[in-house]
Amino acid sequence: MASKIVERIIRDSEIPQLFSLLSQDLPLSDLQSLLMEVYRARTAKLREMDIRDRAGRALLAPSKIDARLLNEFDRIAFETAAEFEAIELSPVAPLGLTRVLAAIDQNNMLTTIRNSEVLGDATVALALECSRRRMRDTAAVRLAASHRVVRLQPFDLPGYVPHFRLFSMVSAGRDTGSHAFEIQHLGEHLRFYLRFFEALNVHGFSLTAPLVEISDSQVTEALLARHGIVKEELRDTIRAHRVGGSERFLSERGIELPSDVVDPAAELGQRVALVKTKLFDRLQAEFPEARFRFNFARLEGLSYYSGLSLRISPTTADGARYPVVDGGFTNWTARLLGNNKERILTSGIGSEFVCLTYYDRTVERPNEG
Repeated sequence: MASKIVERIIRDSEIPQLFSLLSQDLPLSDLQSLLMEVYRARTAKLREMDIRDRAGRALLAPSKIDARLLNEFDRIAFETAAEFEAIELSPVAPLGLTRVLAAIDQNNMLTTIRNSEVLGDATVALALECSRRRMRDTAAVRLAASHRVVRLQPFDLPGYVPHFRLFSMVSAGRDTGSHAFEIQHLGEHLRFYLRFFEALNVHGFSLTAPLVEISDSQVTEALLARHGIVKEELRDTIRAHRVGGSERFLSERGIELPSDVVDPAAELGQRVALVKTKLFDRLQAEFPEARFRFNFARLEGLSYYSGLSLRISPTTADGARYPVVDGGFTNWTARLLGNNKERILTSGIGSEFVCLTYYDRTVERPNEG
């Protein structure tokens, strides 16, 4: 369905078939050639002042974070993630990758005229690479990447910008039964982030008392179904970048879901019970400063993750708490490989946000005078 802007353009151009011609009838290769010529003609008329005047847009502005600090963040991250292969992703991906796998509106992606898109989510590109490797080898794949992504949806929080750096990790392999793959790799990701926080704190950061939350989309969907709510109702209301969306959705409908569960009831399923006994109990002993709980009131990600998901919110030096780590299992490699036995866990941390919010510039760093 064409937008109102497109409808106006069609009306003004007096070419009724314009949109259908460009969006459906014209082959992608021909559309690419046409647009390349259009933009060649457009740029031929531009002058230095045109470029200067347009350079102030947030999408085009450089990061406000010191590049040395971001490099230090990445160095510590890759060092901590020693079990993961570090790869450098291409800045672009196949056209529609994020839309097809993650169901993200294409308008939120920076689409190029060469039938590709600038990465808006590094984990989808990592999942695509995992699927390519899994076609050649049956071994589990662990990948990590640091990448600057571009996301064009409006953000509600001050300080958020259209492009920012993320450190992302994925673990992909075959289901081995009894939720063993999920428990093993979820544990690896959680340990990485908790150790990463400890390592960052030695270098001038302050990420303390992390709150680790695990959700299960199947449990939450079942709880919502008891109130007559289906997952599709959430798509247009709940967005990960809109803070407090879950709380507002549930409050407006008078629904209460368990959000602070330490010892889940048996009827919530074997998978949740295994997370408690095989992960939470052991991780609590390893990381006594952290707090672990189940949150079944988390609605963000229900259309994105399938199964277990994670969120970690450490505390800043001034006592604020932010969800800087997000991740979960998806069906991306299962769909790419046409095999429902395939599993992939994706997670990421907002490098830029952590450097902006959790770095204490008054603390002297090691080896500094």
